[in-house]
Amino acid sequence: MGAGLLRKLAMMAIPGVIIPILFRLLGQTYVVYVMTLILFWAYLAQCWNIVWGYAGLLSFGHAAFLGIGAYVSTLLFLNYGLTPWIGMFVGGVAAISLALLIGYPTLRLRGVYFALATIAVAEMVRLLTLKLDFITGGSLGLLLPITRSPLLFQFDDILHWYLMALVMLLVLSAVSHSIENSKLGMALRAVKGEEDAAASVGIYPFKYKMMALLLSAFFTAIGGTFFAQLTGYIRPDIILTVERSEEILTIALVGGTGTFIGPIIGAIILLSLRQTILALLGGGYAGVHLVIYGILIILVVRFMPGGVYQYLRSGLGKIWR
Repeated sequence: MGAGLLRKLAMMAIPGVIIPILFRLLGQTYVVYVMTLILFWAYLAQCWNIVWGYAGLLSFGHAAFLGIGAYVSTLLFLNYGLTPWIGMFVGGVAAISLALLIGYPTLRLRGVYFALATIAVAEMVRLLTLKLDFITGGSLGLLLPITRSPLLFQFDDILHWYLMALVMLLVLSAVSHSIENSKLGMALRAVKGEEDAAASVGIYPFKYKMMALLLSAFFTAIGGTFFAQLTGYIRPDIILTVERSEEILTIALVGGTGTFIGPIIGAIILLSLRQTILALLGGGYAGVHLVIYGILIILVVRFMPGGVYQYLRSGLGKIWR
């Protein structure tokens, strides 16, 4: 791990620890909760950024990987007493298996075929979850017992949840930064830019696309376990929907793809906006934040096609180089 990466992670971690502690001491637990959501969605957007920002694979089905991680770890916990600390890695392996199922028949194809395949597979996972109600609870979902035991991936203080989300984001940011500055990252950028040219110099598009997809699926499934433990329950209509996938990619696109900073900026903007809208309007205007998300995407595509981070990069470059 290079000195540059350590410096960047420290610049994220130091204020990332001090600020929520101050809010917690002031009794502002809701603010810490919103900050936890920001970190979690930044993490998911970073997962999606691996496939699109680096490999150029447009996925509309990341909710499937998220749901597999949540359901596998939860079922292992409820039925066999296996701690989610282990179950989340089992869920990650299950998500990798699904990614292989999607990838092998589609990654050799051009155009929108991969995007269509991700939509189809995500819907297949949602329908199977509903039909296998004797295992998954169907539309009623699964309720996790409240243990408040850190050994079972549960905490009794929102600050602890926040710190866990921060650790996850820092680990994934380190992975993403390593991809950016490695031979793998160079190969992925070459494949994203022009597959035929990359193949002509010995870079095999299928191999590198598959590596990006498997990495993204694994880390997204880890996020699914965090989601399940934080909320205490999971249902298909809150975790396995197209809207969930769209929220993930929206955050990445608004913040800027192809870098590990962009999704973090996107999460700060959109999650702060969403929670403010929910706090002001309550539950009577469900979906208003999605309309605003759509407007923001139009504005970003029109005026900042590279995302907010790319637009601000000239000012931030001296700090982050």
